[in-house]
Amino acid sequence: MRTDRNKTDAHSETIEMAEQIRALCSVVTKLARADLDSHLKQHDSGISAIEHGVLRHLSHGVTSMAEISRMMGVAPSTLVYVVDGLTGKKLVKRVKDPKDRRREPLLLEKKGAALLARFPKMDAGSALVRSLESMPGSRRRELVALLNELVKEFAGSDRMYLNAESAEAVRTKRKEAKS
Repeated sequence: MRTDRNKTDAHSETIEMAEQIRALCSVVTKLARADLDSHLKQHDSGISAIEHGVLRHLSHGVTSMAEISRMMGVAPSTLVYVVDGLTGKKLVKRVKDPKDRRREPLLLEKKGAALLARFPKMDAGSALVRSLESMPGSRRRELVALLNELVKEFAGSDRMYLNAESAEAVRTKRKEAKS
């Protein structure tokens, strides 16, 4: 009887923690999106945060609108308008899949890749960077490790995207160390 109550209490505590994490992630996402919008405007990019997200996914090799829609949590109907805008700006191209005429994979145009490369991915003055810098280095590393541990069980292309982001961060760090 006591063991069942302990399990129930632990389960309830885990649910409360999950709710807290969801709320905290929502705050971080909102701040990060506002930072990104500001960053894009500051660098005169001519694109919105959602357009930037599409370009980033394409730069990581994701070509399906359905997959990008799922990964970004954006309705496919919304993404159609975003992609139309990006194709109009000659940043993205729709191509025909020779194996399946119904599919129209997306390709990042050279102009789109150049736009992404033109400005830093993260603004050093962003709220997220400032907040992380207020923490000791060991706590920052611990936070990243814990978040990686949290998402390690997430399946599918979300993991692939996170792995690609991590690999890219390592490459960037190596380049910076060489210069």
